[in-house]
Amino acid sequence: MVAAARALLRMEAGEHLDMALDRVLAGAETAGSGAAVTGAALAAASRPAVRDMAYAAVRQRGLLRALAGRLNSRAPAPLLAALQQIALVQLLDARRAPAVIVDQAVSAAAALPEGLGNRFSAGFLNATLRRFMREGTALTAAVQSDPVARYNHPRWWLERLREAWPAQWQQIVSESLAHAPLTLRVNRRRLDVESASRQLAAAGLAYRRTGPEALTLDAPVPVAAIPGFADGDFTVQDAGAQLVPALLAPAPGARVLDACAAPGGKTTHLLQHADCAVLALDVDAGRAQRIVENLRRECLPVHDDWPLAAAAPGAARSGPPAWGATVRVADAAAPDTWWDGVPFDHLVVDAPCSASGIVRRHPDVLWHRARRDLATFAEQQQQLLSALWPLLKPGGTLLYVTCSIFPDEGEGVISRFLSRHADSTLQPVESPWDAGKQPLLQLLPTRSPDRDHDGFTYALLSKRP
Repeated sequence: MVAAARALLRMEAGEHLDMALDRVLAGAETAGSGAAVTGAALAAASRPAVRDMAYAAVRQRGLLRALAGRLNSRAPAPLLAALQQIALVQLLDARRAPAVIVDQAVSAAAALPEGLGNRFSAGFLNATLRRFMREGTALTAAVQSDPVARYNHPRWWLERLREAWPAQWQQIVSESLAHAPLTLRVNRRRLDVESASRQLAAAGLAYRRTGPEALTLDAPVPVAAIPGFADGDFTVQDAGAQLVPALLAPAPGARVLDACAAPGGKTTHLLQHADCAVLALDVDAGRAQRIVENLRRECLPVHDDWPLAAAAPGAARSGPPAWGATVRVADAAAPDTWWDGVPFDHLVVDAPCSASGIVRRHPDVLWHRARRDLATFAEQQQQLLSALWPLLKPGGTLLYVTCSIFPDEGEGVISRFLSRHADSTLQPVESPWDAGKQPLLQLLPTRSPDRDHDGFTYALLSKRP
């Protein structure tokens, strides 16, 4: 419980929840007070429970903060407040034994290092949690008039959802707070979907087919338990993110740029579909290395001979590989630092965005964003598109992708781009789940037996000859 509370505290300070958990579970962190805290490493079997508690608290953060406001006469120390939220979210789970939760939370508070709590910490938690045991139903009902507590979303986010999706906003909220599934993409260069399905069934893993190459497990498991994963038979990728090759349709020998490519899902998927040459960029060296690792695990060729702008004047330049990927650490928005001057047949621009479509995977996104961020992201997306458009050959196509459900980062960006680039045309696209083509493909977070995906925006732009 203390480990989960420490991760929650780091998240509230602005760190991504998954990174905060990684740091805490590694056994060392810096507490909110600034004092260094090093704890004994948890047993491996305890770590999933820590993650579950932390994620549950973030998914119900609006309610937990409202309840704390009713229970506390004054604000407790930050780590104690986080520990209280971890305990409260466990008490809200009807499957848990309330008395055990309270006893363990009180013991945890009593053991907090000096400076992170005080001698009254255990008594404070004991009093507030036992009050919640007695009055929890009434207290929970009393805060439901506050939309932040009722829907566990920031007020501005709810307002924006209502504006953008008046008929679907409540469903979006519900889906965003659900646990994300573990979906696998079948490596079609190694086996077909039917063979992959039999492979999972033989291992006792129940699954559903949720896309042309997507198999969603009924219950998540460590990737080490997935037969063939280490050999590249499968990749973990949401079904909604598996549309790039079908929409782009590169021909054999095509030159493709995958901008903002990490961790490499789009690059590897393109190479599984077509004998094309992909230049995969990411500005972060650590994330770029993940692209290389994924390419190698999936048995796809990795090259290091794509000609770059930095080559000496007059130096002989070899052409790009016929099939495979070259991974570079570079800023896609600054092509003069890496482009060799030869146009691409296709561009994939998976632009930085609000991540509003993947909240079920990253619930902390809700609390790390502000309304003004949408305008900031939209401007960055516009700049990235404008910087890369000259790199596309006439007749080529650019696939714009964001994991966002806000029109500001989809329709708004594309409309503005089209108005500024007379040589651009929007091509209609189609999803594998819906009949008929649309000017812009907007996927909303969805769960159903044969359709389970996050939220994404896709737009296909072609350059007039």
